[in-house]
Amino acid sequence: MSVDPSFQAQLVLGSGFGALVGGMFGMGWLGWGLGTAHAFTPTVIILFDVFGILLLGFSIYFIRKGRSLRRNYPASSNPQSQRMRKRFIVVVVLEFTAIAILGRIAYAHHRPDLAPVLAATVVGLHFLPLGKIFRQDRYYLWGMAITLWCGVCAILFRSNTLIAWNNIGTGVLLWANCAHGLLRARAIVSSLVR
Repeated sequence: MSVDPSFQAQLVLGSGFGALVGGMFGMGWLGWGLGTAHAFTPTVIILFDVFGILLLGFSIYFIRKGRSLRRNYPASSNPQSQRMRKRFIVVVVLEFTAIAILGRIAYAHHRPDLAPVLAATVVGLHFLPLGKIFRQDRYYLWGMAITLWCGVCAILFRSNTLIAWNNIGTGVLLWANCAHGLLRARAIVSSLVR
């Protein structure tokens, strides 16, 4: 890992944005799963909202902190960051294309319950190239965890139970990935502020 302060400042900013986007997608998956399972009790609603708001708040904090650190540690024009951005866009376009194709295949085979499982599997797999692009080893861990969770759910469950458990697990794992990224950003900020 690079110890260049401008790179570290960019990591804090990127971790904030990644946690914001991942947290919102995690909220969507988790909410869909809890709704399908009819599990929105008052306690679950409170916990869901509190964790969602905490992730949102800390994501915004680290976005702002990352911007502040970038002003303190400006980066020179770097063609590598432009390549990273282009590769990221390619991965996201391929991800959404794969999700659309696999969703249509699931519906064509009269298995609409597999569409969210296949989509979540693609989401998990998309973390693998992102780990290489952004030099974030944690993406390998969480990407494989999501993919394995989807495989286990596809083996054990069917119909609405499959959708509920797959989406609950995917949402929780996405939130855990976000929390991991925010803790990492916190450690970087601590090391730069000293």
